[in-house]
Amino acid sequence: MLKYGTKILIVARDRRIQMLLKSNLAKEGCMVDQAYDGKSSFLKARQFDYSLILLDAAIPYQDGITLCSKIKKDNEVPVIVLTHNEHQMLESFQAGADDCVLKPFSSTELILRIQAIVKRYTARRSNDSMIRNREFIKLSHLIIEPSAHRILADHKPVHFSLKEYELLLYMASNPNVVLTKEHLFHVVWKQEQPKNYRRIDTHIQRIRDKLSKASTVSRNMIQTIWGIGYILRDPV
Repeated sequence: MLKYGTKILIVARDRRIQMLLKSNLAKEGCMVDQAYDGKSSFLKARQFDYSLILLDAAIPYQDGITLCSKIKKDNEVPVIVLTHNEHQMLESFQAGADDCVLKPFSSTELILRIQAIVKRYTARRSNDSMIRNREFIKLSHLIIEPSAHRILADHKPVHFSLKEYELLLYMASNPNVVLTKEHLFHVVWKQEQPKNYRRIDTHIQRIRDKLSKASTVSRNMIQTIWGIGYILRDPV
């Protein structure tokens, strides 16, 4: 079940689809907003805090797939794209869509997909908030202060880029756990379909290089699990 008051934006040119989706979502207790073209929906996506955007690929004044790409670059709201064929589905995933549904669709299946994605994003935001609000994360050779955006390696401050910091923060929040590259892309870059895993490798190498200048031990805490991902091992 969706939480009562969950706010969803429906973007579709076909008013019959609009009414069908609005009716079904209203039965789930959702607050439904509507748009019929790319321009107005993009403005609404920037102005309001939606739990999910349901987007038809066939809309005027900018197609839905291009709009999906713009929305995902602008904020973290989940997007489901309604597509007409498998080619559109592939393009939608490449544009950053969280899920795609081929038309004609089952209303029951679509509601279940919406429930699953909203639940996942809500859990992720809750976890991110808990990490940000923690006073500090203390490991044997690393101390991270999320509120101050500060990292100490053996009590020496180390400066990182935003993504390097977010990556190390997440790994330090989950010590001694093997984290796949796919999972790290999902939680740090907020991407369901990563295009290049080398980005993870490059950021890990930069983190290690910066840590090594302050503490060789802290650098070696980040270990590669070949063919899978990485683990931050706390020796204590």
